[in-house]
Amino acid sequence: MPLVGVVDSNICNLTSVLNALHSLGFEAESSSDPDSLGGYSHLILPGVGSFIRGMEMLAERGLDQAVAAAARSGKPLLGLCLGMQLLAEEGTEFGSKRGLALIPGSITLIAPSEPKYRVPHIGWNDVTSVRPSVLFRDMPDKPACFYFVHSYAFADTGAPIVTAVTDHGGPIVAAVEHDNVFGVQFHPERSQRCGLALLKNFVTGC
Repeated sequence: MPLVGVVDSNICNLTSVLNALHSLGFEAESSSDPDSLGGYSHLILPGVGSFIRGMEMLAERGLDQAVAAAARSGKPLLGLCLGMQLLAEEGTEFGSKRGLALIPGSITLIAPSEPKYRVPHIGWNDVTSVRPSVLFRDMPDKPACFYFVHSYAFADTGAPIVTAVTDHGGPIVAAVEHDNVFGVQFHPERSQRCGLALLKNFVTGC
């Protein structure tokens, strides 16, 4: 039976993620103890706020090295929103900051092509798969629609690690994947049927 660990770095509301996992029938708990991460079958790294603050809070609790070590050991890891961005090599919000470097690429400010597309990007958007991924298997709605709240994203929409994009005055990276490490820019825990389907795919398919 899978036991999902939700990484508590004190930069997110864990309740909605845990509630979503529990509603799917999975055993899940949050942990801020770096020594405990090896005991979970899967890890989820949520997050909200700035890249720099996110990395600082992970480092303050010793979770940066623990999360990276768990991922490099082959444990499935899913980053959500800021958690996805922290998987990158570098973030540029408020200055350059090294990330967990589990997925190649850098995080930059999104730049819509027209003023009507505001930043931050907030709301529901259709997501288009550009490469096969277990996360988007058998979505209940086509196109799959998810809830976004962000101003930054992976910079290169054509990179091999990109599995899905959305449109907000131009293409924006919505999902990335590198071996056993996955990231989604949206909030699956707030995205109703498609969000629950994605979380289920992560736990059962990875």
